[in-house]
Amino acid sequence: MFLGCPTRMVLILASGDLNALFGIGGFVVGILIGIVCLQKGFSLKRSYKQTRLEGFLFPALEGFLFPAINIVLFIMLISSSALLLFSKEGPGSQHAPAFIALIIGLVVGVICQKTRLCMVGGFRDLILFKDYYLLLGFLAMLVAAFIGNLAFGFFTPGFTDQSVAHTDGLWNFLGMVLAEWGSVLLGGCPMRQLILSGEGNIDSVITIFGMLVGAAFCHNFQLASSSKGPTSNGQIAVIVCFFILGIISYYSCKDDKDIENKLKGDVSIG
Repeated sequence: MFLGCPTRMVLILASGDLNALFGIGGFVVGILIGIVCLQKGFSLKRSYKQTRLEGFLFPALEGFLFPAINIVLFIMLISSSALLLFSKEGPGSQHAPAFIALIIGLVVGVICQKTRLCMVGGFRDLILFKDYYLLLGFLAMLVAAFIGNLAFGFFTPGFTDQSVAHTDGLWNFLGMVLAEWGSVLLGGCPMRQLILSGEGNIDSVITIFGMLVGAAFCHNFQLASSSKGPTSNGQIAVIVCFFILGIISYYSCKDDKDIENKLKGDVSIG
C-alpha cells in the first residue's frame, strides 16, 4: 500500500519524497500499537537452539535451508534461467550487475548483522527502554542517503512526480501502521528478519517466505498500489488485515491478572 518497506521509506525521504512523511507517521503509530500489545503480554514464546542430535548430527541443519535456497536462486539469476521472469521495463528492470549487487549486499549484511540494525527496534527501544542505540542506525542511513542524493543531484523535494510513489496520504499512513504493528509483534522489521534468517533463525525464514507469498498475492490479485494510487482491492485487503491482526493480538495477549501473577512468580523465585 505504501509502496515500500521501512528502509525504502527512509531512502525516499532522503531523496525528497515528502509522501514518506505520511509513512513515517503510520510507522510510529503502528509501533505504538505493537508496544501496547507487548505490554499486555503478547509473546511469540522463547526460541531454542537445536542440539546436534536434533539436527540429525549436524548443528541446526535446517538453519542452512534459507542460504541454500538463495545460492540456488543466485545461480539461476546469473544463468538467466527460463524459470525466472525478468522485468523488461519499469523499476524492476533497473538494477546493478549481479556480482556488484552481491558484494554490496554482503558488506551491508555484515554491517546490519553486527550493529543489529532494525528500524522498528530503534523506535521500540526508545519508547520502552529510552535506548537510542538502534535509532542511531535509522538516522545514519537517512543522513548518508540525503548527502548522497544532494551530491549526485537526485534530491527533488515535493509530493508529486516522485519515483514509484502516490500522493494518497491516508493509505500511505494506514499501510505503514499495519506493517509496523505486525513487525513489532514479529520482533523486527523486514530487514532485521532477513538478517536473522541468514543467521539460521527458522522463525525469520518463515517470515521471509510469508513476505514473498504476500508480495505475490499483491501483484497477482491487484492489491498492490502504483504511482496512480491504491487499488480498491488493496484498500479492502488492508482493512481485512487490520481485523485479522487485531484478533491475533487480542487472543495472544495475557490479561492483567496473568501478567501480575507471572511477575509475582518471578519475584518469589528470585
